[in-house]
Amino acid sequence: MNQTNAPAAKRLGVLVVSPDRYFRGLLVEILSGYGYAAIWTADSLRSMFDCLGQLSVDLVIIDENMPVLSSAEICRMVQLSQSSSKIPRSVLVASRATRALVDEARNAGFDALITKPVIPARLAKAMEQLSQARSLN
Repeated sequence: MNQTNAPAAKRLGVLVVSPDRYFRGLLVEILSGYGYAAIWTADSLRSMFDCLGQLSVDLVIIDENMPVLSSAEICRMVQLSQSSSKIPRSVLVASRATRALVDEARNAGFDALITKPVIPARLAKAMEQLSQARSLN
């Protein structure tokens, strides 16, 4: 569980989950550049659930390429493991957005789907929209 801080803090706690260290670092760099200050990373399901249990996570970004379970199963597990007031928003990062994957992500409870390669402005826009939706609830 690693945390990165940026000088211009946005008040959203973000957890980046991916087995790929380079990809985690890339997302942390993008998010830090857009002013997100509370960014944690997890490389496995175990470390993801440790973070969810110990930290104030508002949004989880999950890499489609997680081992063991599908991203849909992971999203459902996150929803079931948290009290209804603490369920974080979730973003799936996938290689491509096929109709089947979009439907599966929506049915699993993902709030957004971003495709690789991650375009910083698109990720920032999705984060801002989810942040605003979070503050309205």
